[in-house]
Amino acid sequence: MNRKSIFCCALLLTGLLTQGYAMAFSKTLYLFSEVEGTVLLDGKPVQGVEIEQEYHWHWKNEHRKNTVQSDAQGRFHLPAVTAKSLTAGFMPHEPVIGQRLTLRYQGKDHKGWVFTKHNYDDLGEVKNRPLKFVCELNSEPVAHPETETFGICVIQ
Repeated sequence: MNRKSIFCCALLLTGLLTQGYAMAFSKTLYLFSEVEGTVLLDGKPVQGVEIEQEYHWHWKNEHRKNTVQSDAQGRFHLPAVTAKSLTAGFMPHEPVIGQRLTLRYQGKDHKGWVFTKHNYDDLGEVKNRPLKFVCELNSEPVAHPETETFGICVIQ
C-alpha cells in the first residue's frame, strides 16, 4: 500500500469511529419500555399485588429487578429501563433482552409477561404499541402468538 492509500484508510476509519462514538454517547437504549397495567381477580381490581419487573441484557450480561405494588384500583406503573453503552451503540449486533413480569399474590407467583426483545427502541417490544396490560390472576399463562409473548397479562 502506498502512503496515499494508507492516509485515505486512516482518514475514513477516523471519521467512522468519531461518528460511531458520537452516536453511542447520544443514543438512549431502551431495555424495557414503560409499563402500565391493571391487576384483576375475577374481573375486580386487586390491591397489594407485588409486580416484579426483571430483565437480562445479554450484551452486558446485566440482570436487574424492580418491584412495585398495585394500588386500590389494581393499577401499577414501571418506568422505562434505559442504558447507554459505548460498545452496544457502536458495534453491530442483534440486541437480546429477556423481559419478565411476575405477579405475586397470596403466596403464589403468576407469569405475567415473558418476552425477548431484539431492538433498543422505545416501545419496540410489540410494534410500537405501549405496554398497557390487563392481568387477570385467575387466568392460566398462555402464548399470545399475535404479540409473540407469553403470560396472563394481555396488551390493551
